[in-house]
Amino acid sequence: MNADGKNTSRLNSFLENPAKGLWTLAVPIMAGMGVHTLYTIVDMLFIGRLGGESIAAVAYNMPLFFFVMGLTFGLGSGVTASIARFIGSDDKVNADNSAEHAIAMAAVISVILTTLGLLYGESILSFLGAKGSILTLSWNYLRFICYSLPCMIFSGFFRSILSGEGDMKLPMIVTALGTVLNVILDPIFIFVLDFGVKGAAVQVAGFNFEAFRPVLEDPAKRVVLGDEEQATGFQDADGLAVEGA
Repeated sequence: MNADGKNTSRLNSFLENPAKGLWTLAVPIMAGMGVHTLYTIVDMLFIGRLGGESIAAVAYNMPLFFFVMGLTFGLGSGVTASIARFIGSDDKVNADNSAEHAIAMAAVISVILTTLGLLYGESILSFLGAKGSILTLSWNYLRFICYSLPCMIFSGFFRSILSGEGDMKLPMIVTALGTVLNVILDPIFIFVLDFGVKGAAVQVAGFNFEAFRPVLEDPAKRVVLGDEEQATGFQDADGLAVEGA
């Protein structure tokens, strides 16, 4: 709530002007997808300068990467719909409950996938067709990605929680900052420090952590840790509160 006490919630602003609310949601999503595509292109441009084997090594990781992303985004879409529905019906208790269950689900998925990746990742890459030096490079890449997998999964679920609140700007800003850091740090890790493909994986792991940290400091601190200064639940910048159960 601002000083003059006239600040209205996102929900009310969407109801008052649905067309404007639709664009408020859509534009950051489109921008975020564009920035994420740019991030992938820049990453592959630097890796491509290492040679064909490096490109092939990263390519063998793509099916695993898209499996994790599909699982996270698919479940996250359900989280977004659930929270948005409860907020729309002014059921703040169940909205908060949905967020808590989403975080618990992210924890379970993170443990399972990280464990499977570290134990059987090399065998899975071999099954996908990676052989010899390409298998070695591919496993070096996947191993570092597995270490940061919980950050990637949690940040995906937190973005879904924010989307359910109607906050699309924070995820887009985090992705944009990650892309800028990627452009700066990728050549340093890959060429200057001479880490090669492993350097690209370290940079991706760093991006996953950076994408996780801001959302951890915002909704997670208030939803999960129960920050007393924020009372119960979490409240976005426009005053839309989701109270604790």
